[in-house]
Amino acid sequence: MYNYDPVTRDARSCGTTASLCGVERALEQGDGAALKTAVRRDLLLHGAMMFIQGFPMLNSGDEIAQLNGWDYHDDPDLAEDSRNLHRSAFDWDKAALRGRPGTVQNAVWRGLADLRALRADPCFAPGTWFSTWDTHDDGVLGLIRRGENRTLVGLFNFTGERRHARLEAIRGAVHDLDGAPANVSDLWLHPYEQRVLVCER
Repeated sequence: MYNYDPVTRDARSCGTTASLCGVERALEQGDGAALKTAVRRDLLLHGAMMFIQGFPMLNSGDEIAQLNGWDYHDDPDLAEDSRNLHRSAFDWDKAALRGRPGTVQNAVWRGLADLRALRADPCFAPGTWFSTWDTHDDGVLGLIRRGENRTLVGLFNFTGERRHARLEAIRGAVHDLDGAPANVSDLWLHPYEQRVLVCER
């Protein structure tokens, strides 16, 4: 932590997205299952960020799951500022792995590419209607975007458990991005899963 206020208990955190989501620890421990979970967390955070209003920004290295740069401790000019933990030089060797299937870099690179493609949908055009949506589960964030001819609903399970969500107020035929029909009164999400539903009007 840094900039901690003991009165309000407000604080900031240091670290790259990948490391904060558990990628670094999973790699150190050689835990494949934990690594998959960490990547899902990473993409979940970016997915929710890209679904809300505003201009999404990536920190340098987020696109290749860059890890914390602990070597800042060895530089007396940097050691006093813990924010340098996530300000290390871009790792071009790791970046070269983004095209190799089976690597963490490839999983995050492709996941972010899918999110970038989603942003091209007309529901993300400037000025389109946006709101949160009640999923009837505090662990599942519901976001909704409405364009001229259809509505997109983003569901984000921020828990490590399988969770149930309901969206009864949504009307019309609803399906996943791949066209599979979705039952808005009985939706299940896996741990750290993000799901986008399409409602044609």
